[in-house]
Amino acid sequence: MRKVISVIAMLLGAAALVVGIGQKTFWAPPETVTAAMPQFEGKAPLTLIESSVNSEKLAPVELVITGEGEFTASLGRSYDVEAWVGKTAHAAVTGIDTENHQMQANYVEGDATAPDPKNADIFFDSQTAQGTMTYRWTAPDSGGWSLLLAAGGKDAAPVDISVTYANDEAMPFALPLIIAGSLLLVFGLALLVMRTAKPGADAPATAKSTTQNSVAAVAVLALAVSGAALPMAPSEDASPSPTQNATDSASPSATDQASGSAEQSASDEPESSAFPVVTEEQLTRILGDVQKQIGNADEKRDAKLLESRAAGAFKYIRSSRYDILNDDIKVAKPLTLNTSVVRSAAVPNTSDASFPRVITVVTAKDSDAETLPQALTLVQATARDNYQVIFAEQMLPGASFPGIAVGDPSIKQLDANAKGLQQTPKDALKALADVLTNEKSKSKDKFAESEFIKAIHAGQKTESQNANEAKVKYARTVTEGDTRVVSTPDGGAIVTGKLNQRAVFERTEDADPLEGTDELTKKLLGKASSTGDVEINYAEPVMFYLPAEGSEDKIQLIAAEVVLLNVKEVK
Repeated sequence: MRKVISVIAMLLGAAALVVGIGQKTFWAPPETVTAAMPQFEGKAPLTLIESSVNSEKLAPVELVITGEGEFTASLGRSYDVEAWVGKTAHAAVTGIDTENHQMQANYVEGDATAPDPKNADIFFDSQTAQGTMTYRWTAPDSGGWSLLLAAGGKDAAPVDISVTYANDEAMPFALPLIIAGSLLLVFGLALLVMRTAKPGADAPATAKSTTQNSVAAVAVLALAVSGAALPMAPSEDASPSPTQNATDSASPSATDQASGSAEQSASDEPESSAFPVVTEEQLTRILGDVQKQIGNADEKRDAKLLESRAAGAFKYIRSSRYDILNDDIKVAKPLTLNTSVVRSAAVPNTSDASFPRVITVVTAKDSDAETLPQALTLVQATARDNYQVIFAEQMLPGASFPGIAVGDPSIKQLDANAKGLQQTPKDALKALADVLTNEKSKSKDKFAESEFIKAIHAGQKTESQNANEAKVKYARTVTEGDTRVVSTPDGGAIVTGKLNQRAVFERTEDADPLEGTDELTKKLLGKASSTGDVEINYAEPVMFYLPAEGSEDKIQLIAAEVVLLNVKEVK
């Protein structure tokens, strides 16, 4: 009877093992599965693949995209991509039905065309393909990322998309079958061995030993087949090593408690939702193109070439300088921008960075400490616009700029009326205008000592003394639309703005004619002297550090320049 039972047990065990191992091997489901897009009747210039498609549960995700002709896949942060899409008609791919292996998508009506998103600043990366693209989705940073497909913005974007991802389907009975089959084999073989050996009280020790060894061998074999592992047992006279002692001293409960505490600590730590408006890679790419485009405009002295990368005061001042140079008037050329090395970058996080967005950076041509760096402020007007320079000047000797790394979550974008500072940026600009105009200004003690301020005062004094009996009146105003503010880690702020200086030379009827003091003034005036009043207009782009409220530090000029714009007779 035991023999029959042992044979039945071994047959059942073998069958269970074959089925269990088969489910893990030749009957196992494929390692990856593919989901396809539903069919769309309408066509749209954009296809938006949302971050939910790149689920961590499905990673790694691989997309095969097929389109007619050339198309572009652009990756960006989800909220930036959505802002770029705006009201444009698009196919929105929202997720994957993993049970039916079908992509979830819908059609969103809107505008029939859009700009070409290829290489737009707001995207981290753009890849172009002809006909077919295999895109392995890898997020460059934490947070949500979305993929935007477009065929130039006018033609229909690709909607023939399939997604391949790891198959999470499992054979739930595979392991139980392997274990059960192993146990049945052990049981059957044990019965068979005991039946043959017939060990008893009078049986020789060798028979008992053979039986035990046979059962142990069968057990190890079965467990090995099932994938389980047994630790090697030490010999009876072997003493534990120091490593073993250390391991044994940590009880399972203590280990579990430590593991649980670590997991709880990790889960309790809040996930940061503040991400920089551009990554370091994006900033490097943007600054490289800024240098290229503005350098090209400088070389050709063509204001139209500034439009892609210049705006506001910077564009106005540079265009005016081109006009003067093109009139063959000898004047210093505009500052050549060099963005090869980024020394510091105040890049706001996205929590408060609504459009227009502002970035302030300090760059240089190399890392040499003796190289005088340049301070730049760039603005992105809308999601579809690229960053444009509104300020670029060499830093003043002795000035300093806070060392800030791209991605510092404390950096925020502020407005001209921001609180929490020694005064609002708007009021600070007005105070600076008064200090530059009036050497005895009540606000002079709010500003740190500056060679620029001293030079302005000295120049105005000399100009007044050489005015041929004319009275010189100076006045400065602030161009409020050019004021941009970015916070610093210590609670202060970097303020960029433009002052407009107007110097009016008023002469009496019996005073000598006003004489031009240099060739530039004479050429701009159109003659060497004037018997009437003369007005000279300057632009004064400035950047300064504004300390936090309660700080004992003073406002410090970082960069500034005086640019002659025009000279005209007003009477």
